Amino acid sequence: MFEEFNFPRADQLDVMNTLLASIASGQEGGISIKSWKDVQRINRMGLADKIFVEGDRFVAEYDETPVVWEIAGINHDESTDPVYKNTITIIPVDCLENRQFSARQAFYNVGIGLAPGTHVFTFAVGHNDERQYEFTTAQEVPEDGVIIVSSWDGEGYVISKITTYEADRKTTIESGINVTIVSGQANTLTPVNHQQRVKYGSNNYKESTIRHWLNSDASTWVFVPQTDYDMPPTTAYPTGGFLNRLDPDLVDVLGTVNKQVTRNNLFENGGNLLGQDTFSDKVFLLSRVETGLGTEGTYAGEKVYPLFAQATNADRIKLLSGSPRSWWLRSPITTYSSYVRGVRTSGGLYNYYAYIAYGLVPACVIV
Repeated sequence: MFEEFNFPRADQLDVMNTLLASIASGQEGGISIKSWKDVQRINRMGLADKIFVEGDRFVAEYDETPVVWEIAGINHDESTDPVYKNTITIIPVDCLENRQFSARQAFYNVGIGLAPGTHVFTFAVGHNDERQYEFTTAQEVPEDGVIIVSSWDGEGYVISKITTYEADRKTTIESGINVTIVSGQANTLTPVNHQQRVKYGSNNYKESTIRHWLNSDASTWVFVPQTDYDMPPTTAYPTGGFLNRLDPDLVDVLGTVNKQVTRNNLFENGGNLLGQDTFSDKVFLLSRVETGLGTEGTYAGEKVYPLFAQATNADRIKLLSGSPRSWWLRSPITTYSSYVRGVRTSGGLYNYYAYIAYGLVPACVIV
């Protein structure tokens, strides 16, 4: 489904009529702008900025429901394919739904396997404090199985129970295994994941579940761990990938673009702190920089979308079911490993634990 919602603006009519009279609807050889293919054709002719402006709106279906989309930027994003020089980036006017950024992660991956027996590990409980723990398993954990914290003692990072899982991260082997605090023993489980990611999820966008799902066109989406510690979403994801639920006519004109996201400076797998991750996707979350909410970490190549260049907080408010809803950005708080930046219900910048489900406002690019 394609529906022109707000096109063109009145102050563009003279420009369009003068420069593009031949594309008027009904003229032989012209472009009748009635589909996403027509928008793509205009874009590829290099005429998008003569016809459209940021904020122009269209309607396309998501999950068989009409959704209003608006242009965030014209020729703002760089196509991964050098053949295509022009792009139109669109985002939904409001949140599509709630989605979890990343589930709470496992604290240990057993690698080639873990035999039954008594195991010892050390886990941080604060910035300058840690505990050594011991627990005993009765069953083997097979290759690439994981161990999660299933119960915490109080509000901090002190562990009381753990659960072991098969490599699929869904099949439980043993649950509710008691953990006791010990000291002075040799660790048998190392390395372990960062305590924040174990309790609250990961703020690494490139490795996130939400990114993996956004770029899936599978009719039956299957969780695939992106790191040794990833766990499946604990809030329900839909059966199909995002691209499978989006209007197929819109999907057909989308292309991948080159993007960046800062890393945090506290913890990353492999110790690769700060700097940037680069990726090329069809669908992505916006960043702090791109929404006009300031800079943080390493942000080379990122720039504010024209839609948000003069935006106030009120302009960034997104609704879900008629009420303001906090929504995800892809940027992390660089001083944490679990907090992800987001836009709060007032339209200002905030931060949220990755494992909580907040509003989904994905961008995609016509090339």
